[in-house]
Amino acid sequence: MIVRILSNLLRQQRAVMLLEVLQKEEFSHLTARNPGGVASIEFSIQELLRQLATERRSLHALYAALDPAAKRLADVIGRFSPEQAEQAGKLFAGIDATEQRCAKQAGRNYAMALGLYDVTKSSLDNLQNLLIPKKTVYGAKGRIGRAAPGASLFSGRL
Repeated sequence: MIVRILSNLLRQQRAVMLLEVLQKEEFSHLTARNPGGVASIEFSIQELLRQLATERRSLHALYAALDPAAKRLADVIGRFSPEQAEQAGKLFAGIDATEQRCAKQAGRNYAMALGLYDVTKSSLDNLQNLLIPKKTVYGAKGRIGRAAPGASLFSGRL
């Protein structure tokens, strides 16, 4: 059971390391303004996160098999040999450190995507404003068109 816990932690560490690589690749696609590349990487990231969640659920089931009250690694680490406990601690620390780097990279990716969205939206709004005809333009019949009066409030007596 302990060997299965250690192998699960090792798989999680490798998955989180792969997540970090994918996020950096996503950032490079964002900086290159390659939406197709971003979309394909995003699908890979989502699938990897799904698999990582499955691994975490199975790890919690392994904890529960060792001790029904156990919720975390710290609750079952007392049953490990000193070498296994050291290995589990290193794996857990590695997972945590890599997750922290992934969280920072995800923040950078989000900021970049949001910035690109804002630039694109403002460019599109500017283009739409340029396409709207002004008041003194010729209409379809060759005459200067008149803008319809705006809404107004009438007050008076009947």
